[in-house]
Amino acid sequence: MAIAGTFIWLALGYRYGAAQRMGPGFFPIWVGGLLGILGFIVMVRSFVIKGPSIDRIGLRELGVTLIAVAVFGLVLTHFGLIAAILSLVLLGALADRSARPLETIALAVFLAVFSVGIFVYLLGLPLQVWPSGFLAALGFPR
Repeated sequence: MAIAGTFIWLALGYRYGAAQRMGPGFFPIWVGGLLGILGFIVMVRSFVIKGPSIDRIGLRELGVTLIAVAVFGLVLTHFGLIAAILSLVLLGALADRSARPLETIALAVFLAVFSVGIFVYLLGLPLQVWPSGFLAALGFPR
């Protein structure tokens, strides 16, 4: 709920608009509100419903996930979308001790192809797909 409150507070600095003509603050405020409501429901349920205790927080898994996301941002900037998604999935898989290498590689390739298809070709987002100069090195024009 604190994250939701912070989200809303930061979004209040933007113009809200209306449902017919949304401003840049419209979506973040609604997402923050829904996140806050969901957090409140989860909190109330935690006091009412009896259940098993929560397992320990996996600091290793959390750290690997955060590193994978940070590497994704760095790789996306310098090497393109395909390399960024491959690095995210392959590094993120290290957080799961039961991850199988072949399945992880297949998932990484599928997500890279799927993401390029959706974000670059279908939605037309101006994302760098390959590293700068990669296609030129292969003999293709830019």
